[in-house]
Amino acid sequence: MSLSLVLNSSNVSNTNTKSEFTYSFIQGALEVPPNSLMTISNITIPYSFFNVTSQYANQRFNVIMPTSAGFTTLQITIPAGFYSVDDINNYLLTQFIANNFYLLDSAGNYVVYVSLSYNTTYYAVQLNCFAVPTSLPAGYTNPAAMTFPASATTPQFFIPSTSTLNVLLGLNNNQNYPTVVQATNFSQLSTTTPVGSNINNIIVRCNLIDNNCSMPSDVLGSFPINSSFGSNINYEPAFEIKLKVKSGRYDKMVINFTDQNFNTINSLDSNVLITLLLTLGKKE
Repeated sequence: MSLSLVLNSSNVSNTNTKSEFTYSFIQGALEVPPNSLMTISNITIPYSFFNVTSQYANQRFNVIMPTSAGFTTLQITIPAGFYSVDDINNYLLTQFIANNFYLLDSAGNYVVYVSLSYNTTYYAVQLNCFAVPTSLPAGYTNPAAMTFPASATTPQFFIPSTSTLNVLLGLNNNQNYPTVVQATNFSQLSTTTPVGSNINNIIVRCNLIDNNCSMPSDVLGSFPINSSFGSNINYEPAFEIKLKVKSGRYDKMVINFTDQNFNTINSLDSNVLITLLLTLGKKE
């Protein structure tokens, strides 16, 4: 006999992570005989988990800016969210504006002296630091009264050792870029491959599964992220993958989503659809 088990947002059992779902069996118990099998029919889950959060400790970086009085360190904390490198660069721009470290060019565009961008040719992130001049360039305006150093000086970009933003950007932490104070423009490509998201695969775990070929042994399956942030991730196996179910009597089934390293996923949206097929073995 086969049973179709459907879980949705009404089954969420951890309202903090929104990645744990509990299915309570009718009449309080399900008898699972030996040789029972379970397979995933389909899963739909919103791509609603951030790549920059306190969980990953990757929200902080510093910019050391030259001024007329020496140097000022901007300690920047990115609000939790899902960020591309362009998004981080846009947030950096808002911090320069908020702290009066900007000029306006002749067209009224903001001019700042540190930027982050993608370099697709080298599959890297590119950091650019431009020398701050000693006076207002011709055609520019200075509405924020930004002060200028006594000699042209390049800002420095720094990721603290307590921050893992270096993983997302592919740069070293606890290192100044440039390493020493200089008077010329500076450019740096990622020294390691940037990891745009901490989660690139979702593992499905189920308390009923007895998968003695894996550790942990409750892995029901896994699937890649095949959509963009804010849309649905859809998984429908091309063929049935049947996993052994532990025999016994159960009053509930618990489904958990973790990342590829078995870390708990913190989702914002629990509006999932999980359809499983449980094939009961013949009772002896």
